[in-house]
Order: sequence, then structure tokens, then C-alpha cells
Amino acid sequence: MLFEPIPKRLLIHEVTYTEPPNVGDGSMGGGSKPKNTVIKNVRFTPTRKKVTKSDNTEAYTNGILFIDSVNSSPFIEINEGGKITFKNKKLNIIGCLEAYTDQGTPHHLEVQLQ
Repeated sequence: MLFEPIPKRLLIHEVTYTEPPNVGDGSMGGGSKPKNTVIKNVRFTPTRKKVTKSDNTEAYTNGILFIDSVNSSPFIEINEGGKITFKNKKLNIIGCLEAYTDQGTPHHLEVQLQ
């Protein structure tokens, strides 16, 4: 069974993703400025939900960001600890869930924001 991508007509937002400090440079501090990437054709949905983070602490989300593997551009790896800027508001990434269908690659990402 083939699952369709999230339709572009629903992916009405654009965000800027800022990597967490020192991602990928192998250092423990004092690295270069984190990289910013504009991601187009995403959907931000405000939602208040209690979640358990990867360090086993609880937090409340302020919203979920949906990034489609086909229609969002670019489709990149999102790291916990990074930031999403949406309508000039900075939100912390507290989790990123990969949603799979019958394919070996993610259908979309659900980024939990605080």
C-alpha cells in the first residue's frame, strides 16, 4: 500500500531551524555559530500536550511541527536541543518523532516544540 505525502495545500508555513550548538563538529564547546536552515512547506499546529523527553523528564509542548519527506524542502535531520523560529517566535525542540508507513524511510517528522 502506498501512502500519499501530506498535501502541499496543508503545508502552509515556513520556519527556520537552528541546529543545537556544536552539532556535527565533534567539539564540546566554543565551536562555530549554529547553522540556520529555512524549511518551506511545513505545518505548525498549536497544541498543549504533556510529553516525556528522551532524558525521562516531563515537559509540555506548545505545538507540533509537521515536516513532510516529499513536499517540505529541505527534508533534513532535526536534532533535539535545536530551535525553530516561527513567525518571529523561537521555540525549543524537545523531541522529534519519525512517522513511518510501509516504506523504509520516514513519511514525515513530528517535531515537538516548547
